[in-house]
Amino acid sequence: MSDGEKKNKLVLIGGLVIGLAILAALAVGGTMYFMGGDSAAGEEQLTNKVSDKPAKSTSFYYSFPEPFVAPMSSSDRKQRFMQISLAIKTDNQDITAVVEKHMPLLKSNLNRLFIQQDYQTMQTPEGKLQLQMSAFEVVQAVMDREKMKVNEVLITDFVMQ
Repeated sequence: MSDGEKKNKLVLIGGLVIGLAILAALAVGGTMYFMGGDSAAGEEQLTNKVSDKPAKSTSFYYSFPEPFVAPMSSSDRKQRFMQISLAIKTDNQDITAVVEKHMPLLKSNLNRLFIQQDYQTMQTPEGKLQLQMSAFEVVQAVMDREKMKVNEVLITDFVMQ
């Protein structure tokens, strides 16, 4: 290929790129025109809606300081492990004191739950969701002793080997 042919191809490619950029700009402009869109007015309306009702978060979180590590059963007879980190979400700001008071019981019950898990089941999204719901039930059962409502138990880290 000669230098002249290379330059012609580069000019052709450059022209196509510029043409596509112009076409895209026209499409965006046309869409905004037909949507009745003045983007500044839309942003102003959005800002007004946000400032009318400031969202206040009343949620409090407690993250377990260390991850749980548990062996898992597997149909392939290989030794498998799960490492899982949890956080508790609630509306009560006294969550830290209550969790630390019952930490041995919480750890024991959660470890018992994690040891029962099957490796193949934990590889599916449904299995992880079921584990999260089961962990919630375990934590809520302990928190019921202090009449504390837990909103959710969150899985913040999940590793299987």
